[in-house]
Amino acid sequence: MIATKLSNALVSPSKVAGILDWRRSVGVVMGLSIARDRIGIAVAEHPENFSETTPLKSLSLPRKNHGLSKDAVAELEAIVRKHHVCAFVVNWPLNEGRMGEQCGKTLQILDSLVDQSNALITRKRPFTLWGKFSSLPSSDSFTIDEWGRSADFARAPEYSPGMSYSSKNVFVDASLSDSASVAAEVLQDWIKSNWIVDHKMGKATAPEKPMGNYFFSAHSVDEYNSEKACLKAALL
Repeated sequence: MIATKLSNALVSPSKVAGILDWRRSVGVVMGLSIARDRIGIAVAEHPENFSETTPLKSLSLPRKNHGLSKDAVAELEAIVRKHHVCAFVVNWPLNEGRMGEQCGKTLQILDSLVDQSNALITRKRPFTLWGKFSSLPSSDSFTIDEWGRSADFARAPEYSPGMSYSSKNVFVDASLSDSASVAAEVLQDWIKSNWIVDHKMGKATAPEKPMGNYFFSAHSVDEYNSEKACLKAALL
């Protein structure tokens, strides 16, 4: 697999935590939640500063285009400069523990950002994929039967408001939630999983074994890059 600019900028959640540790006095991490029609933006300082995770705004996405407009990219660049963003935590919208349409949309938009700007997602300002722990499949999901089949595919999906099911995809209607607030929630979940905050002592320390690296999946990005390359070749 040939590395792309997108895959080169992908790091583990604990790596982003290490970057924020290093830049704690001057940098913040930006959370992005990519829905069908908009991108939610939030920022968080190092937890040692005991500041609140802040939802900022949402940027609209054009319906007929997979990428962002030049104006939206320029606005995002300005926000990154203003807040001294050192890395990104991107919502990885697993539903019932499975990757669906929204995960593909997320990678499309990230790819568009990388293609249009050298001032956003780079190897020096990397991103990680993070899903809230409520999205994790249960331990039974990883059970394999005597024929080598995953038990995950035998589970009946649980219904939740806004959830749509079909044979082709699984997605949550993003219009039911505010994208910026979702970005802030994902950031907060990532922080709780990578630091133990002691308010009495006024410090935040990393756990011996950071949780959540389950969501660090370079394989997902590689699959997206491979499918995109095959599509381009077919169109030649």
